Amino acid sequence: MKRTKEWWAALSPEERADLVYLERADNMCSYHDGYIPDDCSCCSACGEPQCTSGLCDECSDRLEYLIGKANNAVLEKERK
Repeated sequence: MKRTKEWWAALSPEERADLVYLERADNMCSYHDGYIPDDCSCCSACGEPQCTSGLCDECSDRLEYLIGKANNAVLEKERK
């Protein structure tokens, strides 16, 4: 969905900051910490060790929630 003024207005300032941070972190490579096994990496947003790359499940869920919240607010406004 296109991110218009109304789309961003559906989120609080803290949620907007979280969204931007998580999207930027999602585009970054995960980093490897010397204290975890070689086949694991750290979440690029929160630094939580994980066995996948990119965002951890919690950060990924938060990102999806924020995008969904803004999308739903705009869709409901369009229905009215």
